[in-house]
Amino acid sequence: MKNKAFTLVELLGVIVILGILAMITVPIVQKTIIDNTNSVYQDQITSFEKAAKNYVAKNVYEMTKCQIETCQISLKKLQEEGLLPSGNIINPKTDKNFDLENVVDITYDGTNFTYNYDENQDQ
Repeated sequence: MKNKAFTLVELLGVIVILGILAMITVPIVQKTIIDNTNSVYQDQITSFEKAAKNYVAKNVYEMTKCQIETCQISLKKLQEEGLLPSGNIINPKTDKNFDLENVVDITYDGTNFTYNYDENQDQ
């Protein structure tokens, strides 16, 4: 009568192979998750800046004062104007809501407007 079972050596071999695969794939998956989170965050910041750009386009004469001083517009104001979705906006890096009092800085050099969301506001 012959036993049809795996030997200890065969089982250890399978465990070692699975361990090696895990050592290779886990860092790759973690890096992919971090890269995608950063990409989504940057897309979010870009959408804030584009919303500010649309606000300026609607209020261009009012916004020429930004040549004298840096103007700021809050995320809340952009929501009220319908330029950002209403409700909470989730920060993908922290999984918490963006503070709607955070602002986009708007400057005007006489010809062009520039828009900047300072990421330090999120810390």
